[in-house]
Amino acid sequence: MKDSLEIVTALLRRDDMEGLRLAPYLCPAGYWTIGCGNRYLEDGTPVTAKTKPITEQEANALLRTTLLELRKKQRDMVHVPLVPCQEGALLSWQFNIGTAVMRSSTLLRLLNQRFYEAAGQQLLRWDKATIRGDLVVLPGLKRRRLLELRVYRGQLQ
Repeated sequence: MKDSLEIVTALLRRDDMEGLRLAPYLCPAGYWTIGCGNRYLEDGTPVTAKTKPITEQEANALLRTTLLELRKKQRDMVHVPLVPCQEGALLSWQFNIGTAVMRSSTLLRLLNQRFYEAAGQQLLRWDKATIRGDLVVLPGLKRRRLLELRVYRGQLQ
């Protein structure tokens, strides 16, 4: 059985998810990112248009460090057992929306009440981004959430 970090890394490295870009780029929500969708470098510096390109090895290390931090925070919030595919899918979602948003989510509340399927279904609600002040459904986020739900259910690894 794969570890949740292996699952989420494989998921995020997909070209139809975050993919891998070694030079800074603007994500669809308008944030400068690098590597596999990181908004910050390992030293905490925000990524900007002037951030120097990184190597694939640096991108992998940055992603791993980020995911380890997110997993620790997730494990502090989730009070029910998860299998690796569930934890990996939720790490992908948390990586995308942020820990603070996850902490206050209906998904987390349902999960901690052991409503596993209802919690997984909540992933599909997170297909919007704020663009110029408006909440807009993004086709890429819609695809991402469907993939995360399949991983969460153990249908895709």
